[in-house]
Amino acid sequence: MKYWKQILAGAALGIGLTGGAVLIWRGVRHEETSRALSAAQGQQLLEAVMRRIEHSWVDSLSLDEIYRRTALGLVDELDDPNSEYLTPARLKRLRESTTGTYSGVGMSLDSRDSWLVVTHVRVGTPAERAGIAIGDRLVEINGQSIRGWTLAEAITAIRGDVGTKFSLSIQRGSTSARIPLQIERQEIHVSAVTRATRIGEDIGYFLVSTFNDSTARDVEHTVDSLVTAGAHGLIIDVRGNPGGLLSQGVEVADLFLDKGVKIASTKGRQATANADFLDKAAQRWPGRPIIVLVNGNTASAAEIFAGALQDNDRAVLVGRQTYGKGSAQTVLQLEDGGGLKLTSARWYTPLGRSLERAQVPTGADDDDPADTVRATYRTGSGRMLTGGGGIRPDIVSGDSALSPAERAWVKSVGAKVTEFRRALTSAAERVHRDGRIRDPLFMVDAPMRDLLFAAMRARGVEVQRPIFDDVRESIDRLLGQEIARIAFGIPGAQLRAVRTDAVVAQAAALLQGVESADALVKRVPKPTATASRI
Repeated sequence: MKYWKQILAGAALGIGLTGGAVLIWRGVRHEETSRALSAAQGQQLLEAVMRRIEHSWVDSLSLDEIYRRTALGLVDELDDPNSEYLTPARLKRLRESTTGTYSGVGMSLDSRDSWLVVTHVRVGTPAERAGIAIGDRLVEINGQSIRGWTLAEAITAIRGDVGTKFSLSIQRGSTSARIPLQIERQEIHVSAVTRATRIGEDIGYFLVSTFNDSTARDVEHTVDSLVTAGAHGLIIDVRGNPGGLLSQGVEVADLFLDKGVKIASTKGRQATANADFLDKAAQRWPGRPIIVLVNGNTASAAEIFAGALQDNDRAVLVGRQTYGKGSAQTVLQLEDGGGLKLTSARWYTPLGRSLERAQVPTGADDDDPADTVRATYRTGSGRMLTGGGGIRPDIVSGDSALSPAERAWVKSVGAKVTEFRRALTSAAERVHRDGRIRDPLFMVDAPMRDLLFAAMRARGVEVQRPIFDDVRESIDRLLGQEIARIAFGIPGAQLRAVRTDAVVAQAAALLQGVESADALVKRVPKPTATASRI
């Protein structure tokens, strides 16, 4: 009887403290302890907890799964959003992203009405040699119908070891006839630099999408080509660039700075983590005015590059405040084939600025309380810069929040974003079939918008016409991009994206008539004490 009284008392206490949990105390001593554990005691504690979970938890877990979850929990308890365990599959994807290479066939796909359709074919790849064209519909892979497959499932089936082959059946145009193909996989390199073009006669533009192990080489080749074509000023777009390899951020900055100039520095617990990165070679294109475009998704190595050019008065930054990732990670190979991505150092700009953003607790105000007390730094030309919370551009450009009309649009579309995307593609294909589009820089007109609105209704995307009309500028941008992509491929869509980008246009206007980097810096408005937050 005494035993049951103890259980009932424990259960009652548990209900009072945990809001309904039923607790059974077994040999628990009710005293608190905060003493530090020795290594041996810590190991005993871990083994005791694991043993209890293995034998007493309501559901069963294998010992290897307990070990795996213990490792995941340890990394999670670091409370570091940049440190994580990588499964073998995720580690492989990370390597592909940092090398810019993968084993495949060199085509891009999109899902349309339960089928996968080719949206781009890379030059010189197995897909091009096999005769695959934009608009082709994939029907079978290795004799198996792929209708209803996701993009992820198709990518898994198409990629494989270099030199291996697979069979593919496609349909082209409106015909139902199937074209059988046999394709051999090869190593595909994806350039980190895209959208290279001239704006006007003497301004070169290009987008750097990532910092993988060939980014510096790709940037060097691109700038040489633009300069040969007559470009004087440069617009380097790193908006949306999540970063990548720290070494590549340094190497790309090295191309634009003088020999011996500091590019960045890192500091960590290990001696190998403490380093100053200095420019190793003279500028390849000295004196040319440069604008770097940034936004809230510019992070990591992209911030190292942008910060180095800003601190050294080599470029003017235009856009929105960057993400603020001021740490560097080391990837350690583990015995299970996975990896541990672990923060090993913090990095700083040439002036010593840390750009690490403060971690805002869940539910707290997003505003940065340190805005008014950030450390300030002065460049050689006298420009005032601040540290912490990302890089503040010299000139603010681009919207950071949705307008009331855009919020109403988002609310109306709701969860039917996928159906809207399909309606967009359907309307764009209809415009392309009409044969009216001759140039990627065409104007979107009212009949095109009507086609999109009708396609939305046909797919159950019920948006009132006034709400649709209120976001006409956004609709025109999306529809124009999709039509250009279908009619002219990704290169045509990229050209249109650059030429219709308001931030790019503002940067180009700032470069007009500017002969040198020094002259460009002098065009930057002086900050005021009442300057608005960004």
